[in-house]
Amino acid sequence: MLRSILLASAALALGPVTSGAVPSTTATNQKTTASKLVGASRLGNPAGCRRFEPAVGGPSVLPVRTVRLGKGTFALVSVCIEGAGPFPFLIDSGSALSVVDTQLSRRFHLRQVGAPERAAGIGCSTTVVPEQVSSWSAGGLALSSQAVLSGSLPNLDASQPLAGVIGSDVLSRFGSVRIDYRAQTMSLGGAESPSPAGNGVVQGPTSAPTPAQFLKGMRVDAALTVVTRQGAVGVYAPIKFDRSGVQLFIVDTGAEISMVSPQLTRSLHLVAAHQRVSLPASFGCPVSLTEVQSGRWTLGPASIEPQPIATLPASGLKADGLLGSDVLSRYGAVVINYSGARILLESG
Repeated sequence: MLRSILLASAALALGPVTSGAVPSTTATNQKTTASKLVGASRLGNPAGCRRFEPAVGGPSVLPVRTVRLGKGTFALVSVCIEGAGPFPFLIDSGSALSVVDTQLSRRFHLRQVGAPERAAGIGCSTTVVPEQVSSWSAGGLALSSQAVLSGSLPNLDASQPLAGVIGSDVLSRFGSVRIDYRAQTMSLGGAESPSPAGNGVVQGPTSAPTPAQFLKGMRVDAALTVVTRQGAVGVYAPIKFDRSGVQLFIVDTGAEISMVSPQLTRSLHLVAAHQRVSLPASFGCPVSLTEVQSGRWTLGPASIEPQPIATLPASGLKADGLLGSDVLSRYGAVVINYSGARILLESG
């Protein structure tokens, strides 16, 4: 069963809001080897890497590959760096900053642009290094040069290495994104804009429109809170449990399972599910999490099917919780409108 690992590098940039936002990946193996990453370059677009033009108008539709592992479903996009690849990158809205695996960084001699920093995840910590990617593309679409974090990423499973993570810092620059798990596509709402220069918090919904093409089949519409700080972007959904107020959960397409903080578990008296979820290989430090029953819970005005959710450990990530791919993928498609601070879900 796939395990969720959180690389808390984005927490360094975002810090506590009322929740924290950190990059999340999923894994059973601790480290992606260079040979596996080279092999992974054959898993993406068979056309390989060629020169691409940036998006200039309406939505761009990119091919992705969905992978069902454990309770979650993940979307992988083919990324090319300096014309080489493609390499499998996880599309991870819960990652406030994008990440490149250390092996890939070494291969392309990415230039360090900041001091190494310690990043705390679920019960573990690691060192990440800011580095510059000058030329890259995702799914055939050219991306702007930017700083990413270099760190040792685990594999999704024994047969699926992970070369990097496309986080909300990249996704948000296109205004909105639609991930269609059934059609295996990712649509980006418009032309890529510059990274936000300042810090801020946007409480949705705003007047920024959602592309008409993204609205087809959508049944759930809820406001989001979008936090920008030092180039990192965190996105939070309003979750309510039975008899609780609004809790801000990280919208996390890169997490296998949804999670709730131990403080909320206690204050809401969530009932134990008598199951545990093991997270081996989170930066070399295995973690075992208790599952609890969600009971009745909602996303904005919409009810979510009751299910077991994991309890976050007391150390590491500080957040009310995560809304993971186990929930999001059940709806068939999810739209995150960063500019409009809205989340939309298909009928499921």
